[in-house]
Formats: sequence, structure tokens, C-alpha cells
Amino acid sequence: MTDLNKEREAFLNTFQYYKGRRDIIFSHEHELFMTRSNNPSDIAQKEISNMNSRWDAWLRCAKHRDAELEKAKAQAVPEKKIYLTCEQLYAAANFGAPNKDPELLETELTIAWFDEAHSGSGYYVYISEYPEEGAMKLESELGAEG
Repeated sequence: MTDLNKEREAFLNTFQYYKGRRDIIFSHEHELFMTRSNNPSDIAQKEISNMNSRWDAWLRCAKHRDAELEKAKAQAVPEKKIYLTCEQLYAAANFGAPNKDPELLETELTIAWFDEAHSGSGYYVYISEYPEEGAMKLESELGAEG
């Protein structure tokens, strides 16, 4: 969300001509600049109009920037799913619980993608509690999608 006070300050810092003018005020109610005078001159009215046009453009740019930042943040979040073949999943299960040993069926496994590992890049499985014991690459004739 666009912080109106922060944007107004940045706007006024950019357009120094308007900063410190006693005859121009910012109306939070209307979100625009106004003159203090009840009967402003034609020049003052044009200046206020010009300033509000610039302010409107400034806010549109700020809102666009904020939307782009949100979009970039959303794209930066990695997808929380992986794609494995049944063959790879079966190999992972056999790694954790060979011969379907009932005690080992409770073993928690981690499947992770490694760009560089002992058998090249790919998905590897290891016992979550003992990663130092080593990992097995999940091979597939078709290959896995990452």
C-alpha cells in the first residue's frame, strides 16, 4: 500500500519550488494540494492545478511501482512442489525402509534438488535425521522435472 505522507514528502523534495510555500497546503481529506486563500489569483490557481497534475502523476507512478514490487515478491517465492516419477518415489521409499521393515517405515526422508553433488545435479534423498550418512540420487529413465 502506498504511504501517502512518504510520497508527499518525496514529491515535495523533488519539486523544491513548492516546498515551504505558505499559501499552498496539502489536504489529507481530498489528497491534493490547495491554496489557503479564499480568492486565489489566476496564477495561483494555475500553479495549484499544475502541482496537482504532477501529484496525481506521481501517485500513479508510486502505485505502479508498489504493484510491480508486489509482483516481483510473488515471483521470487519458489514453488513449493516437486515432480517425481513413481520410480523415483519408490527408490526413495526403498532407501529409507529397505524390505519394508515396519520400524524403518517411520523414517522421515528429505528429498532435495542439488545442482552439484556426487552423482551430478538432480533430486537426492537422505534420512532427515542423519544427513551426514549420505544421500542417494533419484535416477529415472525419463528424468525428473525441476
